[in-house]
Amino acid sequence: MKVSLRVMLPCTVSEAWAALHDPAVFTAVSKPFLRFRPLNPEEFPKAWSTGSTYVVEGLALGFIPLGHQEINPVTTESDTEKTFSDNGRGISGALGLVSSFQHRMTLRPSGVGPTELQDELEFDAGVLSPLFWLGFRMFWWWRHRVMKKLVSSWRSKAGLSWDERYTRKKWSGNPNASLVAAVSGLTPGTALDLGCGEGADALWLAEQGFEVTALDASPLALARGEEHRRAQVTRDHQPRIIRWIAQDVITEPLPESPTGFDLITASFFHVPATERKRVWKKMVAALARGGTLVIIGHAIEEATSGVHGPPQHLRFDHAELRGAIPKSWSSVKVEQRTREQRGSDGAVHTVTDTVLVAQR
Repeated sequence: MKVSLRVMLPCTVSEAWAALHDPAVFTAVSKPFLRFRPLNPEEFPKAWSTGSTYVVEGLALGFIPLGHQEINPVTTESDTEKTFSDNGRGISGALGLVSSFQHRMTLRPSGVGPTELQDELEFDAGVLSPLFWLGFRMFWWWRHRVMKKLVSSWRSKAGLSWDERYTRKKWSGNPNASLVAAVSGLTPGTALDLGCGEGADALWLAEQGFEVTALDASPLALARGEEHRRAQVTRDHQPRIIRWIAQDVITEPLPESPTGFDLITASFFHVPATERKRVWKKMVAALARGGTLVIIGHAIEEATSGVHGPPQHLRFDHAELRGAIPKSWSSVKVEQRTREQRGSDGAVHTVTDTVLVAQR
């Protein structure tokens, strides 16, 4: 028989993946109905290791013996999903009645912000299978309920920080004027938007006909972007194709496109130099032949002007941007553009952006 449930987790795939490998999470989501005591080895590892075998004793409500069970983790990964499988078996007691046990937990981007966990169990307990199915089904529901409560403890400091910022503040909802000027006139195709936030730029690109993949470390911001997309589609019935993915673009590989993305953009991605250069290198590699790369930042000249923005050491100049682009590319243009921005005081200020537009 089979139990199959889905749950949306407000974290990145990588954060959930690390949690699935953690025996402490396995223990936490099982309480109070089940407790597992390690037998061989006598202590749980810091992380489950694929190809290893772990023997545990199951205790209902923490003290009623259910018998012994093997845990045999096997993991597989692809660009779009990660699967953690347990091909274990019951050895003795009530657990020994389950002759076949295959548990698969598959993580993938939901496309609307959170990470989707597809949690499936196939098992065979003979004539007792319907009874076991009821117990497993209730236990699976409980596990997912606990997982959603634990998610915040899995998050990275950066992800939590951005979620907190989006909890406190909502952005204007308008696309960046420098991006609009840089992209207007391009033939729509596939687009990748890094650090998309609440998605104003991604929504504008989708309105122009681009099929957008929008990345951000904050599932909260992405969920808000999807809300805006649905509201706009409902209002004007114009399709907007956007795939929202929670991802730390600094530490994780970018999503793949068969021939590369036609447009890749990153606006105001102000992080330390070593990190931004790593991200720029990924952007260069992901761009299709003939594609356009757009990088926008707060001008370094304004760092001491009193206008609100990132500190000087997180800004970049023309030379650094040009140095990120291969000399073989057909065109590279770096310039400064001015635009109007409403400050936290409600007043409108004229600010300057540094804008790179390069074609492969």
